[in-house]
Amino acid sequence: MKQWIWLALLACNLVQADMLDALKAYEQGNYAEAQQQFAELVPLGNELAAFNLGAMAYQGEGQAQDLSKAIAHFMLAAELQHPQAEDLLLSVSKQASEPELAQARQLYQQLQQRLVITKPSEALSDDLDLPQPVKRVAPEYPKSAVRNGVFGYVKMRFLVNEQGEVTAVDTLDAYPENTFEKASVRAIKRWRYEPSDKKHLLQVRLDYSINGGVKLSVVEKMVNEHRLWDYAVAGAPHYQFVLGTLLSLIDVQSSNSFWYDPALPLAATPDFTIYSNRATLRPAFNGFWGSAVVRVAANGTITEQISATIEDKTELASLVGLKLKGKVEADTYRIQRVSVHGVSKLIATPSIQTSRAMSGMFWWEQAAKNGNPDAQRVMVAYDPQWENYLLSQHDAEVMAWTGTRMILDGQHEQGMALLEQAIAKNYTPAKEIKRQFM
Repeated sequence: MKQWIWLALLACNLVQADMLDALKAYEQGNYAEAQQQFAELVPLGNELAAFNLGAMAYQGEGQAQDLSKAIAHFMLAAELQHPQAEDLLLSVSKQASEPELAQARQLYQQLQQRLVITKPSEALSDDLDLPQPVKRVAPEYPKSAVRNGVFGYVKMRFLVNEQGEVTAVDTLDAYPENTFEKASVRAIKRWRYEPSDKKHLLQVRLDYSINGGVKLSVVEKMVNEHRLWDYAVAGAPHYQFVLGTLLSLIDVQSSNSFWYDPALPLAATPDFTIYSNRATLRPAFNGFWGSAVVRVAANGTITEQISATIEDKTELASLVGLKLKGKVEADTYRIQRVSVHGVSKLIATPSIQTSRAMSGMFWWEQAAKNGNPDAQRVMVAYDPQWENYLLSQHDAEVMAWTGTRMILDGQHEQGMALLEQAIAKNYTPAKEIKRQFM
């Protein structure tokens, strides 16, 4: 087990982050520091931290051997789906006495109660009564970025008042940092929406690319030159965050759709071939409303309906036996209805089955669980558990925008209290937001 923990240090470099610091402390024999760092990560649902604490307790590193503590942590690591925890749990449990097993169960319950991040939960609900845009100004591409061929994106959130004016803007996520944010803020502040009877909190993602989009070869070169994959696999949170951002960027711009199958093993090396453009097919039928993932034969005949979300007005009970027209270049396709120039039509895009390790979201989650604050803030947009966690850490940015949403939901007093706390931490957008509610 010690060798397994040591292997996680391979390729780690000068990146300051909790998991990396914990692994380095362990390798240097500073077991007290490693134990403390791992323990701080366990409440974030970090299966590796739980597993490592179990291994250290079993091996008596920095402590006397403690089978109860080892078993409790292996139980939690198994629950959090660490791949080796179940086998070690069975092995170590056989060595323990009944009193030790009883104590292990008590410790396990205590560890469970301390979890802040458990399994992914439903995303924060959206405002279903959104105002429609009446004016959108395209951001100017920064001259330095054009000159250097830099591409990227910025995900923004902003507050729209009753008159349809954008009154506060902030960055949720950006790649690369300090490149496109100012241009995005300047543009969004000039946007206008239809007037309504209340304020709205909105989000938008602005993509920046030159000559038809992000070049896959450029992304692949960046990953290889900076060894992003190696460092991410080694457990370096900053590299995990950057890798997740790059994969998300090319995922969004790809014409393919992806099925990140949890049953597949994590890829040992990146597979950029999944982003190669494959032909979109045209359904030789109509009357289908919704979306579906289907398996297709070489002649375009649908042989299996893998999954489907069907609207009430759908006229077809099953798609099996129907045909897709065009060059078949994949085994599975996602069929969905889109609007092109105001005309509704069905299209079938290749649905590529691949490892979770090719998902940007997977690496963002890893970076967040490993203590990277930027990744944790990104995850707020997808999982309210991270919002609750960062609120408990008194994160000014999260306090400000959570307070804004609470005010819009009618919790004025609680929301204003969060805004005041964010202002006290010198978070500038909080002052702008507060003025809108005075």
